[in-house]
Amino acid sequence: MDENLRQRAKKKLLRVTLPDGSVICHQSATMTFIDTLKAIGSEYFDKITTENCHLPLLSKERYPRFKDCMKPVCDGWYVNTQSDTGQKFMQLTSIKAQLGINMEVELGSDFITSDEKAVQKSKKNCDKLLVKFPNGEYAAGENPIDTLIDAIWQIGPENVLRKELMFKGKPIITLSKKYNNQIQVGRNYWLTVPGQTKDKYKMLCIIDVMMKLGLEVIII
Repeated sequence: MDENLRQRAKKKLLRVTLPDGSVICHQSATMTFIDTLKAIGSEYFDKITTENCHLPLLSKERYPRFKDCMKPVCDGWYVNTQSDTGQKFMQLTSIKAQLGINMEVELGSDFITSDEKAVQKSKKNCDKLLVKFPNGEYAAGENPIDTLIDAIWQIGPENVLRKELMFKGKPIITLSKKYNNQIQVGRNYWLTVPGQTKDKYKMLCIIDVMMKLGLEVIII
């Protein structure tokens, strides 16, 4: 077959349906993975024996070898996300079996993600924020604050903190709550949230330029 006629394989997505019927499905398999673990709850993490790279999948420490892949979940726990979408599917399936949770874990390419729903909804409303990453994934929440938080999660609050980035005289990320307009984005990270959408846009643009991320930030 002519190479030009070959269809590019669709990106694999994770979709999790929880016992209460709610669905978790993001463009980013890592976000779906983390949000599912949050929904399960940290009180069950000690019972999970699943490993990744010969180390416990969940830990209260960041493994030095995988420090960039150790993402905060909740209550001081981190998860090693050094895996592809198929591996994350197997890990969640294993966790489901271990804990006896009545949740459905699916791997597919035609799921409607919450990110896409947010983008579609934003087209009907004004003053919405949208962030597109170079890999084609989106940060697109129900409102500009959710989009900002989603984007920071994908960038990594620890990476923003490491750059010591500031916005209007205040650090974008701190290790403790210092201002009233801060939101926790991990047990040890607090995000300073600007009040207006245009300032959230400007903050993301500063992060993009200073960290050379190649983001496309849009106010719709």
